[in-house]
Amino acid sequence: MELQVNYRKAEEKDWKKVLELYNCLSAEDLYLRFFSYHKLSEEEAKKIVSGGDHYTIIVELGDKIIGEGTIYTDGEFALVVHPDYRRLGIGTEIVKRLIEVAKEKKFCGVKFYTLPDNYPMIRIGKKLGFTITEDSDEVFGYLKLNCN
Repeated sequence: MELQVNYRKAEEKDWKKVLELYNCLSAEDLYLRFFSYHKLSEEEAKKIVSGGDHYTIIVELGDKIIGEGTIYTDGEFALVVHPDYRRLGIGTEIVKRLIEVAKEKKFCGVKFYTLPDNYPMIRIGKKLGFTITEDSDEVFGYLKLNCN
């Protein structure tokens, strides 16, 4: 299924739609994203789209946000894709774009932490060449970049 989606930098006006995206996630999805069951607040949604110490990419389908990926100045990133639009390459594309942002900003590497049960995130990391380090309660992915 080929979707006509738009990838772009998040803007402050996007916070309500980002909150809607997070509100459609299951308890398990939220646990995998935050390492605990955590419902996103309005304030947190506003912070995601605000920039500052991070850069956020959103994925739009029509007037709906179906994906969000954020990379922080230390190179760590996180992402969320709406449950109805998973396994279509959206998460992988978000990470590819976050890697490009990291390269533009001269980061030395890009990294993620996830739980061992988060198979989709681990799969994306492996597909994009991240070094994956697993232990019993956490998985760490790292992609070295040329930061000169």
